[in-house]
Amino acid sequence: MSLEFEKLLARLDLMARSAASRHQTRQDLVAEALEILGRYARDWSTIETALATAGELADPKYYHSARPVDQGHALNATIDPPQPPLEATIISTDGSQILPDRHAAHLYYLINIGGIVFYHRVSDQEAGTHSPSDVRSPEPFSIPELVFPRDDLEAIEFSYGSGDVSIERDLKEIGTLADKASEHKNDNTLLAILDQRLLYWPIGGSDAATKEVVKRWLAAMSRLHDSGAILAGYIVRPMTSSVINLLLALRGLGDPDFNWNSLGKHNGIGLTDAALFSHILEPGQRSKVFVNISPQNKRFADYDPANSICFFYMNPGQTGHLIARIDIPMWVALDETAVSTAHTLIYDQCRILGDYPYVIARADEMAVVGHQDHQELDFMIDLHMQRYGMEPRLTAKQSSKGLARGGKTRHGI
Repeated sequence: MSLEFEKLLARLDLMARSAASRHQTRQDLVAEALEILGRYARDWSTIETALATAGELADPKYYHSARPVDQGHALNATIDPPQPPLEATIISTDGSQILPDRHAAHLYYLINIGGIVFYHRVSDQEAGTHSPSDVRSPEPFSIPELVFPRDDLEAIEFSYGSGDVSIERDLKEIGTLADKASEHKNDNTLLAILDQRLLYWPIGGSDAATKEVVKRWLAAMSRLHDSGAILAGYIVRPMTSSVINLLLALRGLGDPDFNWNSLGKHNGIGLTDAALFSHILEPGQRSKVFVNISPQNKRFADYDPANSICFFYMNPGQTGHLIARIDIPMWVALDETAVSTAHTLIYDQCRILGDYPYVIARADEMAVVGHQDHQELDFMIDLHMQRYGMEPRLTAKQSSKGLARGGKTRHGI
């Protein structure tokens, strides 16, 4: 049975009208936010008063905000990328997985970590210092790991869900990044970049399990710090509203009816930081650096103040106003040279593809496990199983799915 598109026409029209209405509302809200941003651009004492008031009156369960990391740049600063360094080593990792399927012939899951070591060199024409023999080719890599039960008890308890496997994949991504950075710790300029937020916090699970996951993540961050790397997390289409919440707190100071208890709960207006900065950042420019204010980041800071997460926004395109968020740890945020280096190298990487870092795209390419890879792995597993007299046994559910989805045949009665 194919999708009957004609039955969706009315809903499609309503969807488009709703989107247009939301767009107009968002434009009005952005105009107000820009006015507040400009009014308090360097009013540091009022900013601190707003943050202190919000910290006291807002509901900590919902309240996430942003604090300027220093007073060097105004709230509404637009900072151009400097010239990139002549040489740098850029490392990125990503991960993919095959999830366990209790209906499949054999019980297992697979995590594949891919990545690349990219040797940035300014060309002869730009610097006049390097010959073609100085240029080193990128070094892509992948590290697959197959996990399976070793006995019947493990097989019964082999209940890894998608969340568990995804968490393990994420920890291996940053762990592998730390391993590779350690191998290159003597390189002059070293940038290590992940395709996700640095303020890592798993959803669900017990508090003890969450603490253990976060502890392992923070330990990997500390290893990256020890390697001398500039660590960054790249977030496409960020949906956070930390700076917006700061602006709302500033507005609330002069409003006796302001509902402080709801501050941070969808920020009350549905506006994101990216929508705000898309109106002021031109291609290549970045915002001021902010510190994340949240219970999770306090836990990061309690573990190691250097691991407290900060961020800035950047326009990564050659044209247009797409906005990315760049997460950086405090040890990078407090070093203006390191921030500038991260900014310019990430933008330089974006210029290769247009608006997305080349090293992240290549890491994803090395990590991804496609449908054909999955099929070939299952075939290899079957061959090895048959050597020991083990025949594949699909469940009836899996077998019927294969029949129903294998072609265009319709099954009648």
